[in-house]
Order: sequence, then C-alpha cells, then structure tokens
Amino acid sequence: MLVSFRPCRPKDHHALLKLIVTYYRSSKIPFNRKSLTKGLDTLLRNVSQGQAWLMDNHKKPVGYALLTYNFDLEYGGVEGLLIDLYVETRFRSRGIGSLALYEVEDFCRERGIRTIELQVTHHNKGAEDFYRKAGFHILERKVLLLEVRSEKEVKARRASVNTRQ
Repeated sequence: MLVSFRPCRPKDHHALLKLIVTYYRSSKIPFNRKSLTKGLDTLLRNVSQGQAWLMDNHKKPVGYALLTYNFDLEYGGVEGLLIDLYVETRFRSRGIGSLALYEVEDFCRERGIRTIELQVTHHNKGAEDFYRKAGFHILERKVLLLEVRSEKEVKARRASVNTRQ
C-alpha cells in the first residue's frame, strides 16, 4: 500500500480538521469545534508550537499525527508530546501507524528532542498495546489538568484562602 507522510501547512487545515473530528467522535473525546479550529490554526501557522503531518493514500488523507512541545528538566529540555496519532479504521493493521511513529521519532531526533510522551485513555487497551510494542512505557504518574479559571474566580478563591490563615 502506498502511503505518504507529509508535513502539514495552513492549506491543509480543512482536511486535517475533518480527520481530527472523526477521531474525536469515534473515541468519544469531548471537544469544542471552535477551540479545535483555533488550536489547529495556531499549530499550523507556528512551527515553534509543533508539527502536524497528514498520511495520504493516493493523495487522499487517511490519517494524521500531531506533535507539540513541552519543556521538562527531567528529560533534558524539550520533549515531544504526541497529542494525536490517528489512522482511519479501514487502513489500520497495515503498518501505517508504526511508520508514522518512525517519522515522528526521526523528526524529534533531528531536533535534539530526546523523549516523546503521549497519553491514552484507560479504556483504550488496543492503543496502549500498540504504543508499548513500539517502545513506549508507562510512567508511574497520573496526569492532572487545571483549566485556567477566570481572574474573578481565582480572586474569590484566593481571598477565601487568605481568610483561613
């Protein structure tokens, strides 16, 4: 099977967004289309934020990968965050995802990035198995997330903390 793996440009926004929405819906990942559109636009226009790739079969997109950057002293500086790797169902189990991982790894190595981190949902055993076979291992940590609150809300919380002291 002929599949090309190419870096995305702003002109690829629509094709990439279509695949992202398909992936998020099929995986039951909650999303806000406006936020996705804005974030994707930022990524495609700013190489300092990361890299997106499309996987094409006869010039038709069949998958994508999104890599962003994080800075972590533990890993010597910049690390890659593979935030998405998706291959359409009918093209799976043909080595496309594995080839995509090699491309991402080459990209990181060429830039001096020594680690690639990713997250999988607890119920997605197939994805976890795929990544473990590719060499990823589970960190003994939990991912915690804080959605930045409004200034007004933080002010109120801060005031309540100050009154407890």
